[in-house]
Amino acid sequence: MLDEDDRRLMHAVHAYLQDMHRIVQSDSAGHLSPLGDELSAHLGVDALTLPVTTESLPAHRYVDADIALDELMARCGGRLIGVTGGEQRLHVSASDLLSGGYAHFAPGPVSYEVRDVDADSQRRVVAFGVRLLVFDGHPVAIVQRAANPRSMPPQSQLELIGADADATAAALAEIRRLMVERSVLRGQVLSFAPTEYGHEAGATFLARPEVAADDIVLGEGVLQRIVDHVVGIGDHRDALRAAGQHLKRGVLLYGPPGTGKTLTVRHLLSRTPGTTAVVLTGSSVRFVKAAAEIARTFAPALVVLEDIDLVAADRGFSPEPVLFDVLDALDGLEPDADIAFVMTTNHVQVLEEALAARPGRVDLGVEIPLPDDTDRRRLFRRYAQGLPLSPDALDAAADRASGTTGSFAKELLRGTVLRAALRGAEAPDDDDLAATLDGLLDSGAALTRVLLGSPPQLVQRVTAPFEEAPFAQPGPMLGGIQTPFSVVDEQVDPVEFHDGALVDVTPPTHELAIPMPVWHTVYATLGNTGAVERVGGDPDVAARSDRIQNAGSTAARRHPGPLTAHGWPRDDDALTVPLADGDEDFLVEILARWRRVSLLQAVGDDVDEETWREQEEGLDADARALRFFMERLRH
Repeated sequence: MLDEDDRRLMHAVHAYLQDMHRIVQSDSAGHLSPLGDELSAHLGVDALTLPVTTESLPAHRYVDADIALDELMARCGGRLIGVTGGEQRLHVSASDLLSGGYAHFAPGPVSYEVRDVDADSQRRVVAFGVRLLVFDGHPVAIVQRAANPRSMPPQSQLELIGADADATAAALAEIRRLMVERSVLRGQVLSFAPTEYGHEAGATFLARPEVAADDIVLGEGVLQRIVDHVVGIGDHRDALRAAGQHLKRGVLLYGPPGTGKTLTVRHLLSRTPGTTAVVLTGSSVRFVKAAAEIARTFAPALVVLEDIDLVAADRGFSPEPVLFDVLDALDGLEPDADIAFVMTTNHVQVLEEALAARPGRVDLGVEIPLPDDTDRRRLFRRYAQGLPLSPDALDAAADRASGTTGSFAKELLRGTVLRAALRGAEAPDDDDLAATLDGLLDSGAALTRVLLGSPPQLVQRVTAPFEEAPFAQPGPMLGGIQTPFSVVDEQVDPVEFHDGALVDVTPPTHELAIPMPVWHTVYATLGNTGAVERVGGDPDVAARSDRIQNAGSTAARRHPGPLTAHGWPRDDDALTVPLADGDEDFLVEILARWRRVSLLQAVGDDVDEETWREQEEGLDADARALRFFMERLRH
């Protein structure tokens, strides 16, 4: 504890420091830094008396801004100077750079950094500098700064200072125009990924693929139908516009993994040279709004969204919010905008409800199924080109590999070549092909076949088709499938086959009102569980997860109260879901399993603060859902 003398001394020191602060502030008020003197001389007026116009730039447009500024300076004349002041210059505004204050910012060397401008080239851009130029006879100063995680704010910015407000506004408009006209993004193939500055999107340039039509093996007319819709509309845009027809289009390619959806997309990119393309895969699909803005600005354009069913926009919610962002992006396009959205999915049933709720946005859906016998033979011969394998051996291998995908064929032929190399042969022979196929078809390679896109070989529990079930009457729709409920006390097997997939048709025994925040967590967790268990896991668990998800989706459609834009009741409401005996125990087990996984991930990840905050919110949501069902079981 301080005694009274020490306390009086501390108060005196505090008062002294406050007085000193007021004196320094008073002395520096209105005083210019050396940089301020430089800018005032250029502008012809005290720079501190002028307003600052700030333009924030997305990370993927910063190179465009640097190119536009270089061209503006080349046209108008001017010079580029840097700023001294070390790290402190990153944390202050343009106005603070000009004042005396505590730091004496002065002209100095320009800071540069290197940015990509295409898949093979880079450009040196100004990272921090001041451009002094004359626009339409009026002097203008532009502080240019790239994004920096240590700066506040961290976004890229241009800060324009000029004595004539109209001339400053006109200069900014010209910079924006040049950013579009001289953009390095136009005609490129791009991908977006999170930058180190948070959730902002940074552009990655990709080489445009070269995939010929002969490289793709699909059913008769399937590829041409897709090309006609995506490429043909663009090729005949003038005729369509003249006839008053719209150009924007949405295409959904769906089917099992490994059947050629991605290869088809690569062919579309090959067929559209000079078209701006943005390819988003997995978690990067959340940047669809930025992709749509690029497409609008640099049309004709192609936006590719791969595996959109695998994306959860926010942890604890279904994939539908991301899909609605996609549909909103399509809604926001002008009808005559030559822009195509191409989406792929392995699980179209996850998207059916959301697409049905917004008809017309996706105007072509094309199934890319497992290859039939003829197409599978074509695939084997396609991947065996240049190898000394006999046609009879290839056809025999294709026939043995019934139910497999193009990915399986590709891996089989690679394994055949590898087997020959390992035994010291210069080229593979038919025996290598047969032995490699034996290995892939072996029961121990079941998971490998699943990973290559082939459906799991499941034991059929119910041999009789649905319509032959005795005394059966049509039951409720589950996942688009009519399920039978017997009118007598008939024992119904809970899992049945339908079109090669297991479907859980357990009839509900009761209803449970589930708060919407809890249901969102349950829905997302069941989706993750089903996706994992379908790949070499427990098909019964996958089928049961699907049944409960579908029951909730059906309940949402029948909900008497208001629904959100995503088709669910509001968060302050509850969803009454029909459940079967044991479903609560099942949900506790599933939620507990995913919570353990999430905890391990949170402990092991080295992530930024915002990602950590999202993980915390996800863990809290998991805990709330677990408590709800544990309480239900206890009573």
